[in-house]
Amino acid sequence: MNPTGEPREHESSIEATIVKYDDGPDECTLHPTDPTESQRLTEWLTAKQGTYVSLASWR
Repeated sequence: MNPTGEPREHESSIEATIVKYDDGPDECTLHPTDPTESQRLTEWLTAKQGTYVSLASWR
């Protein structure tokens, strides 16, 4: 990021997608907004509801 907080042109923006399930915990996936083919397979992170905590609680 540059000093203004905006991503540089060559940096990818990150998007959060939340999927709600009736029969299990909801999931949140962080992924590039407009991924290349290789990013689509390698640059994502998924967490189930209840398996993550706020940053403040770890401080």
